[in-house]
Parts: sequence; C-alpha cells; structure tokens
Amino acid sequence: MRRTVLVTAVACLCLVPLTGCGAGDEAAAPGASASAGAPREAAPSGSAPAGPAPVRTGETFAWPDGLEATATVLGRLRPAERTDVRAGVVAEERLARAREELLGGRSEPMGLEVTLTNTGDAPVDLDGVELQWVGVEVGGMARKAADDGAFTGELAPGRSATELSAWAVPDMVAVGYQVLVWPHGPRKGTAGQFSGTVPGASVRPPEDGHHGHTGSTGHSDHGGH
Repeated sequence: MRRTVLVTAVACLCLVPLTGCGAGDEAAAPGASASAGAPREAAPSGSAPAGPAPVRTGETFAWPDGLEATATVLGRLRPAERTDVRAGVVAEERLARAREELLGGRSEPMGLEVTLTNTGDAPVDLDGVELQWVGVEVGGMARKAADDGAFTGELAPGRSATELSAWAVPDMVAVGYQVLVWPHGPRKGTAGQFSGTVPGASVRPPEDGHHGHTGSTGHSDHGGH
C-alpha cells in the first residue's frame, strides 16, 4: 500500500512539469510565430521614417507629410564685387573667407538653388531648414560663400519658396556629393538627399595648373537629364 502511494506521487510530480511545458509551448507558439513574421511584414513600414531614397540633383525629394524639395546645382560662379547667384557671380571677399574654412586643396565657387513646396494640409515652419553639401566619394564638405540663401518664415499649404546660395566646393566634394536639405520639425532629422557629380571633377592636380574642370557656367549635374 505504501509503495502504491509513492509511485502515484512520483507520477503526479512528473506530470506537472510536462503539462506546464506543454501549456507553455502552446501559448508561446503563436507569439513566436507572430514575432518571427513581424519583421518581414513590418519592414516596408518600418523603413518609412528613414525617408525615401536619395534622388539626383534637379529631381524632387518628398517627405511623408507633403513637403517636397528640389535642389539644383547652377554651375560655376565668377568672383565679383557682389553676390548674385542668378547672374552667376559671387562676392570675391566672401568666397575667400569660405575657402579659408576649407581643409585645403582647390575649390570652385558653385551656385545652388533649393525650392521647397508644401503639398500638405498644414503650414511648415522654415526657420529650422538647413543645407549641407557633403562629399560621399572622398569626403569633405563645401562651405557657403554668402550669408543669403536661408529659408525663413512659414510655408502655407500649396505654396513654394526658393532660395539661392553660393558655395565654395572642394574637388574632393565635386567628384561625388550629396546636397542635404534638413527641414527638421516633424521629420526628426530626416534629410532630403540629392546626389550628383561635377563633370570633369578630379582630386588630381590639372596638368596645365589651371582649374578647368568646372569651367562651364551651366548646370554642373543634371542627374538623369
């Protein structure tokens, strides 16, 4: 009689963990399946906050909230007494200061046009907009050669705003660059990215000793144009 009780107790103890494991497996299985499948299903929506892929200069970059940007490189500027990017000139004194801030090497004065369009339903604050011109092949950054070209105020739905700016662009940037438009605000650091190269740009010194690689006053990069 005593032996029977012991066997029954042992049998009960063995059944308890087995039943617990079985119940745990059944309860965890749907959760495990969902979590394994979630990354595959959530990948497209999960990548949305990072913003759309980069576009070529001259094309349009759009954010999910309806703000759109177009960045166009206008070509080489000529040193002059004043800055008028539309006329193709930049103040020589400002250009010299911008070149002093560069790491070294040759640079060319280039014009940049950025247009922002609000296709959304709410006004967009432009006071936080920042522009950068960075090298993606070799490295480095371009420097603004003028204080103008800054967006300010508020952009109402259905309206556009355009700013022109002059830059000193080093050769290491010209061989492969991205113009970055940082709206800030609801985009939380997501930048509009515009890729391009200056035709004929090279990090090697020219054989004739002159800067002839960006001599054209036309668009320095048309992307797919």
